[in-house]
Amino acid sequence: MAWRGKWRWLAGGAALLALLVIGRLSFTSAPPGVHSATRLQMGTLVTISVWGVADGAAERAMEPAFEEIARIESLMSRFLASSPLARLNEAPRGRTHPVPGELAQLMARGVEFGRLSRGAFDIGLGPLSDLWGFSREPPPTAPPSREALQNWRSRRSALQGEQGIEITPEGVNLANDAVGVDPGGIAKGYAVDQAMEKLRQAGVENALINAGGDMRIAGSKGGKPWHIGLRDPRNPDGVVAVMDLVGPKALSTSGDYERFFLADGVRHHHILDPRSGESARSGLISVSIQAPDSLTADALSTALFVLGEQAGLALLRLFPGCEAFLIREDLSFVQTEGFIAVRSKAP
Repeated sequence: MAWRGKWRWLAGGAALLALLVIGRLSFTSAPPGVHSATRLQMGTLVTISVWGVADGAAERAMEPAFEEIARIESLMSRFLASSPLARLNEAPRGRTHPVPGELAQLMARGVEFGRLSRGAFDIGLGPLSDLWGFSREPPPTAPPSREALQNWRSRRSALQGEQGIEITPEGVNLANDAVGVDPGGIAKGYAVDQAMEKLRQAGVENALINAGGDMRIAGSKGGKPWHIGLRDPRNPDGVVAVMDLVGPKALSTSGDYERFFLADGVRHHHILDPRSGESARSGLISVSIQAPDSLTADALSTALFVLGEQAGLALLRLFPGCEAFLIREDLSFVQTEGFIAVRSKAP
């Protein structure tokens, strides 16, 4: 799995820079009372920060949370040949293949988001994602050929509007080779939720987990909110809004600036529209979701980006407690009433 960061965490008025030390933890204590550790997991930087916990206790509490993210990656990464999900994607089509119950349950959540969004959210786009190659190194510089995309669309249309993923107590059946499970729009949020649960079990009441932009917040920072900036999608050094948040709260953003390339003056980005097989063109360039949990925020940020403003906000109403901040192509904003943020510049 490969994702790139979307949020910037601001502490004391300055960005807290994450120090990547692969294979071990690196602890900082700025501002006082906050202990943070960063690892490279799920293709991104994962930072866990806790407040009000002594040094040794903080390390002991964070280690199981990082281990939980690693466990979920080993279960659900489509890039690890040994993972159950990778084996499912390699299995013959049209047959039921057994998978671990946890993976089947996550896939069922993804299929349900697909149903509610009328196909805008789709966990079965693995072959299409491979065509585009946004997860490859080096990244792509040109879109797939028209023939390749048309071939995928033809095989996909044979499913007659179905998602092509059948989940039964015996396992999972993928309909044809146009379908392959890519949980990138849901698994990282799930991993963040599970990691936060590990912190709670360790007695941590105040924490922030940031996994490349998917955030989960518990409690506060010494009685003060966690201070978070929302990136300007057209200026990597700019912030369009700031949020002072107290948990429980989750945040996720999907934007056309995360992984993209320009070809013949056209921006091609990694958020693919299942209906066209191409980068979503909905009139939105960034969608941020505040939700009770990271899994829901993760899935909704993708679905709303693909659906666009009107249909996306209609979908949002099906999820009580979820709020959105949308940025249109002309850089104007739509902020739902309950979204907690102060804009840092006028539309």
